[in-house]
Amino acid sequence: MGHLAQIILLLGVAVAIMVAFQRLHIPSSLGYLLVGLILGPHTVGPTVHVPEFKVLAEFGVVFLLFSIGLNYSLPQLHAMRHQILGLGTAQVALTTATVAVLLWLAGLDAVAAFVVGAVFAQSSSTIIGRQLAEQGEDNTPHGRLGLAISVFQDVTAVPFLVVIPVLGAAIGLEKLAGELGWAMTKAVLAFALVFYAARWALRPLFHMVAERRSAELFTLTVLLVVLAAAWTTDSLGLSLAFGAFLAGMMLGETEFRHQVESSIRPFRDVLLGLFFVGVGMLVEPAALPRIWPWALLGTLLLLLSKIVVVVLTVRRSGMDSSASWRTALLLAVGG
Repeated sequence: MGHLAQIILLLGVAVAIMVAFQRLHIPSSLGYLLVGLILGPHTVGPTVHVPEFKVLAEFGVVFLLFSIGLNYSLPQLHAMRHQILGLGTAQVALTTATVAVLLWLAGLDAVAAFVVGAVFAQSSSTIIGRQLAEQGEDNTPHGRLGLAISVFQDVTAVPFLVVIPVLGAAIGLEKLAGELGWAMTKAVLAFALVFYAARWALRPLFHMVAERRSAELFTLTVLLVVLAAAWTTDSLGLSLAFGAFLAGMMLGETEFRHQVESSIRPFRDVLLGLFFVGVGMLVEPAALPRIWPWALLGTLLLLLSKIVVVVLTVRRSGMDSSASWRTALLLAVGG
């Protein structure tokens, strides 16, 4: 089957499933996962295989984090700094420690237990952001706090990604400290580059583009800014999405925020849908009967550990019980 025929098939199945899911008021992300499962290589029927698919799908996450960044300007983050740093650090550290200790007591190797705990501590900004947007809760207290902590987790993933590969190697503490220091230096450098470049260039650039009164030119400029910021952080060994989030923060302080958001939304929604389709294609139903007890146990451990940790930490910060439970349920998802 040619690429064009595969794309037509993908769009046809996606439209049919999304219409049904919207009528039933089921989250669209689940619909896209089902599309991926149906058209994936592990189920009976036609399979969609387009080499460029994975690259396009990744940009859905990039545009989503850019949209999230638009709603978190530096003054807002500064006002929330104690909540984000305190609660974010507590959530990551306590979840990692809780899961690691439980698995170690269950007989798992200490290093492996730490790795699983570190993975469980992460949440998915992609799922959280999309779900909040669909429910109209992205500007609620629990929505803003949950999203901010999940983005903070993306930053904490940097030292984890340095530590985990070398845990099994015989290296000294000095070398590990050096690797961690270099990773954090790159994160600070990426923030400084995007921050100062944006402060210096973005507002004049968008003023000049707005004067042309061309929606096409404005959209092209937004795409250029998002991808340039993503490329900057990717070049420094960080994620594409982190750079897009920083660019969104900078543009969120300008008077063009709402126009930028409306111009980027079609790209974000379509590409994010492709991302969930790509995840659905990874599901192998035939493997589930062999692993379902461990999958259920892992799911329960993931959800319960994060819910308990987040509820306790958020309640101690002074938020009411309802907001604490809603924040906990948001962050309970895996990353």
